[in-house]
Amino acid sequence: MSRPIATTTSIDSGGKGACNTPPKVTGAASVSGGIQLYAMKKPVLFSTNVLAPAPGTTPKGDPCTSPRKVNAVSNSKTSKNSIAKVGDVLNPSTNITISSTPDATVYVV
Repeated sequence: MSRPIATTTSIDSGGKGACNTPPKVTGAASVSGGIQLYAMKKPVLFSTNVLAPAPGTTPKGDPCTSPRKVNAVSNSKTSKNSIAKVGDVLNPSTNITISSTPDATVYVV
């Protein structure tokens, strides 16, 4: 089953554990290999893109941030970089994933 492509307007799932974060828009990402690809006029995310950390709180209530880096496992690639899709992991230690995209859905095979 195909999953929608993740763009800079996709939403993450929020994180739980050492740093609890609410869902957050993925936002701008580092450029992956100098390639820019767009889906519905929004920049597409690629494996190894680094996103701004998600602010949250520790279980004690102290402020913290959770790093977010795209770990795309798609077979669809451009310039050797996997294209990110909904469901890909952003931080395995806090279980943050790309959970949805508000844009019109675009798929790759």
